[in-house]
Amino acid sequence: MTKKYNRLLFVYSSILGIVAMVVMIAYCIQRGGKNVEEVSQNQADVLREDSLKTIVELDAIYERKQTNSEYLCIPLGDETKENQISVENNLMKQTLTINIEKLKPDYFYEHKLSGNIEKVQEIAYDSNSRDTCLVIKYKEILEYESTFENGCLYIGFMSPREKYDKILVIDPAHGGDESGICIENLVEKDLTLDIALRLKKLLDETDIKVYYTRLSDENKTMEQIINLANSTKADMFLSIHGALEETDTSIYGITSYYNETFFIPNFSSSDFAYLVEEKVTQNASAKALGLVAGDENMYLVRGAQVPVALVEVGYFSNKQERILLSREDYKDKIAKGLYEAILASYEELEMEVEK
Repeated sequence: MTKKYNRLLFVYSSILGIVAMVVMIAYCIQRGGKNVEEVSQNQADVLREDSLKTIVELDAIYERKQTNSEYLCIPLGDETKENQISVENNLMKQTLTINIEKLKPDYFYEHKLSGNIEKVQEIAYDSNSRDTCLVIKYKEILEYESTFENGCLYIGFMSPREKYDKILVIDPAHGGDESGICIENLVEKDLTLDIALRLKKLLDETDIKVYYTRLSDENKTMEQIINLANSTKADMFLSIHGALEETDTSIYGITSYYNETFFIPNFSSSDFAYLVEEKVTQNASAKALGLVAGDENMYLVRGAQVPVALVEVGYFSNKQERILLSREDYKDKIAKGLYEAILASYEELEMEVEK
């Protein structure tokens, strides 16, 4: 009886084990299916980005006809509402990206663009079931104005100076693949972006148009930075950095570099750098190491044809200063000093204009 019972118990246990294994396999397959679906969506996003780099033949989506219009006309139809359209201008890449929700795939092959494309270099076009994207690459640094009426989006291009009276360019050093100085938990690209974002909150309350070379952890080139500063004809160009001294770790303080080869009578690079040095050290109660003329190796300083200040906000190699640069209140003080330097610089510029 005991043997028979043991055999039955073994059979039932085996069946339960098989059932459990089947359930586990099914669960794993289901989990695996979800992962594949997520990966497929990620791959779709990557493919979508890549597809936007594929330039369409302009004649395929643009109707060449006689027009005296100053605007590029993008027909969207009566069904498209203004809240379904978003426009983003990236001056660093010289691209205007227009996203439109709920357009049919290949919409623009049937409803072609028209109007002024004098400043357009090329157009990329992508469409899927969710939305349609146009990426317009323009020939130079440009601003834009848009109007949506009668089912059409009108885009007009202009120089930044035609649109804004005050222009400032701010460059948080490094970003993306380039981390800059890294000691312990302090990373230069993170610090400079952090300070720039704190400064942005202050400048957003002013009437100054500020172009940032980055507002996230992304790559950029020296040529793009200089092109942004010079092509916008900025009033000033501020580049935020950290500093490093490999041999003497006792050195600490703040240094501002300027372009001694660029000089205008009213407000020069040295004037701007002086105000940056003064205001930052005052607000942060820091040590001023003085102004330094940027040498030929300082491409950002020497390449700028506008008043430029490259400020090193502290030495990563100095333990005490490294601790300060990690503190939230200290970064706020640096941002406040930069903010005051910018306002003081505009005051000087306005005084010169009044003369």
